[in-house]
Amino acid sequence: MIKKLKRRFILTSMAVVTLVLLIVTGVLFVGARRVIYADADQMLKRSLMVSLTEKPGGEGRGNRFERAVVLTIDPETGAIENKGDATLEHFSEEEQQELAKEAARGGKLKNKGVRASVEERNGKTYVAVVDTAMEDRLVTAAAKALGLFAAGTWLALLLLVWLLSGWAVKPMAQAWDMQRQFVADASHDLKTPLTVILSNSELLKQQSVDDTPELDRIEAAGRRMKDLVQKMLTLARMEDDPNRGAWESMDLSDMVMESALAFEATAFEKGLTIEENVESDLIVKGNRAQVQSVLECLLDNACKYAAPGSAISVSLEKAGKKAKLTVHNTGSYIPAEDLPHVFERFYRADKSRTASESSGLGLAIVQSVAESMGGSVLAESNEATGTSFTVQLPRENS
Repeated sequence: MIKKLKRRFILTSMAVVTLVLLIVTGVLFVGARRVIYADADQMLKRSLMVSLTEKPGGEGRGNRFERAVVLTIDPETGAIENKGDATLEHFSEEEQQELAKEAARGGKLKNKGVRASVEERNGKTYVAVVDTAMEDRLVTAAAKALGLFAAGTWLALLLLVWLLSGWAVKPMAQAWDMQRQFVADASHDLKTPLTVILSNSELLKQQSVDDTPELDRIEAAGRRMKDLVQKMLTLARMEDDPNRGAWESMDLSDMVMESALAFEATAFEKGLTIEENVESDLIVKGNRAQVQSVLECLLDNACKYAAPGSAISVSLEKAGKKAKLTVHNTGSYIPAEDLPHVFERFYRADKSRTASESSGLGLAIVQSVAESMGGSVLAESNEATGTSFTVQLPRENS
């Protein structure tokens, strides 16, 4: 729980940081690019202005615009004339003329190392072209510098957020530990009086010669209470399982078959059948008792809510590097609005999961066990096909 909260804190914080960095870096890059190309753009405009106002004798031309080449295109003859003595260093005369024609047609020259400006005047097309090789190199250098700056800043902030996450969730971690310890202690302390109640009610039933429905109700309530306490204790102990290092390898295929066989009597009493389709030799690693509780919970749920006379399907197969267990039953289904909540503790759907003997903790245990083993659990249910619970666990022999 605390690890999930810490991870969510880090992901949320870094998502905001990434967005801000992208915006800031983008603004800086656009601003730097505009400044770098400002001189070339200004040169294009002034070169065109000088050429358009130039007197026939050539007065008004100056060396300050020698980087910009101004070409005129006669729309009738297609003749191209250089209005000055300047040339583009990296382009031949034919290439300059082709650039001028393309610019006049409205073509994009950004990827060709030049910038152009076009003006129509006196029945001719004036095209000013300037070589931007130097500016392009500066823009590339600026992009790399900003990229390195953004990456460095992002890594530094990631480290800072990671350090702050521990401090931010510390109060909640302490409260969670206290709550978990309380549940574990309370559950453990309740087991003794419940055992006394159950043993004495059973003794009274044996000594009574008459039918005693009151004792039956006491015993039934006591057993439900004991089951609830045991599940609460299981969930409390499961958080950050200290016995993870003592996990054992187990044949999940054999465990599924044994559990299905154990529930055949329960299914038979309700007019149900259990159909198995289990692939052999699927090995997983975990806590055997916890995995057994997953199988028992899923099969027990299927027996409780399956339609009379129907079949419960239990399948186990390889799914990539995982073992995929599916328990399916028809009959009572989980409404769509309740489906996302079925793994929440003490949650019971209003329409289909309201049996009085249900504690609302079984599926929460299933999810906790699956996730602690690096797996997942999925619930699917609708009126037409029934309900399926699918658990995927990493295979040790994958």
